[in-house]
Amino acid sequence: MAYDIRPLSFGEILDRSFRVLLDNFVLLFGIAAVVWIPSGFLLASAGVVGVGVANALYIIFLLVAAPVMQAALVIGVAAVYLDRPTTIAEAYQSSRPILMPLFGTYLLMGLLIAIPGAAVGATFMLSPVVFGLVLLVGIVIGGYFLVCWALLGPVMIVERHFGMSALHRSRELVVGSWWRTLGILFTAALIAGVPANALKFVWGFIPVIGVILTAATQAVSSTYSSVALVMYYFDQRCRTEDFDLRLLAEQVRSQDAPTMTPAPGSSSLA
Repeated sequence: MAYDIRPLSFGEILDRSFRVLLDNFVLLFGIAAVVWIPSGFLLASAGVVGVGVANALYIIFLLVAAPVMQAALVIGVAAVYLDRPTTIAEAYQSSRPILMPLFGTYLLMGLLIAIPGAAVGATFMLSPVVFGLVLLVGIVIGGYFLVCWALLGPVMIVERHFGMSALHRSRELVVGSWWRTLGILFTAALIAGVPANALKFVWGFIPVIGVILTAATQAVSSTYSSVALVMYYFDQRCRTEDFDLRLLAEQVRSQDAPTMTPAPGSSSLA
């Protein structure tokens, strides 16, 4: 299904995210369910292996599988949004060549947050007052950069930028729209999280199967958040780089020229 790719208003981004999710529900939910449903079974195994072991397996599994799922989701959303249909298997297969730089970039981002955080914690030894002031400043600065890096996933997966290049690229897209970015992230999280938590409460009264239903609910809510993020990524590219006009020109050229094979290491979605 073709979408009218153009700069969108705040509300249009959230509304279109719903439309893209519903139009491609089997594909996008399927990509998320590949990880979330098994995680639900791991938690449901608590009655057999014990709560502690089940929780440990659940955390380890998500630490490894969640970034892979996120990459496949971004690939799937970007593909259908640009009218380049894909499948669940193809989305995961496309993520394989970039998994190492993907994990490496997320590790780099974690270090850039953790190292200053450790330095802030060390000030507690000096004085609680100094610690409080430094902590407040650290929260403000950390929050600023976390929002600036919000588009890190789409930048890595669509444009194949990694490491510091990806962090700089994400910040480049967000600068000038920091508050709008925060608003999109916060609102999308509310839209996805409030119904999911309400259903989680209901599923909690159902033994064993309730855990699986909770995992399925998380698959839907996380998918919506991912769709909204990708919609916002393309919106920012339309606003700052005329991506919509470039895409239209590319489509016109493709109608008049033979299909070219993408260069090795390049992304056909960029």
